[in-house]
Amino acid sequence: MPVPITIAHLRDQLHAYLDRWPESADEVRPLLALDSEAGFDRSTTPGHVTASAIVLDESGAVLLIHHRLYDRWFQPGGHLEPGDESLPAAALREAVEETGLDPDGLELAEPAPIHVDVHPIPANPSRGEGAHDHYDVRYLFRCTRGGLRPRTEEVHAAAWRPAGDLDNADLVERLASY
Repeated sequence: MPVPITIAHLRDQLHAYLDRWPESADEVRPLLALDSEAGFDRSTTPGHVTASAIVLDESGAVLLIHHRLYDRWFQPGGHLEPGDESLPAAALREAVEETGLDPDGLELAEPAPIHVDVHPIPANPSRGEGAHDHYDVRYLFRCTRGGLRPRTEEVHAAAWRPAGDLDNADLVERLASY
């Protein structure tokens, strides 16, 4: 079943992103080249769209999850699923699934993405997946309440960490303005 997110929605989000961050045109070029909803399917190569949540608490700490497969700390995020109504909704769903946070305690800080990142994913033979790229569209959320209850089937751990622990210097710099 295809996700209800459309190419038009993706392009609207990317244009809003480029209005704010025009220097990011090179990063969004592969996403703007997508011409069908197949680009939202996790089996599409050479890459497909994913969504992530950059979640800040009241102190400015960022929520990170420890990924089982890669043994690294990342922001919550992942593949789009049937039923995701928008990219921000997919990012919110991933944050809730991986951390156990109450969705009512998460507020979208702005409707446009805060960051877009294209990064390589190594082959995963156990899932029958070859190497590919993730076109990760990242949204900023504020956490207003709720405790972490990481879903151990998804991640090893979830923790509030300094924003500098994020894996992208441009993103860390952008967070300083929020």
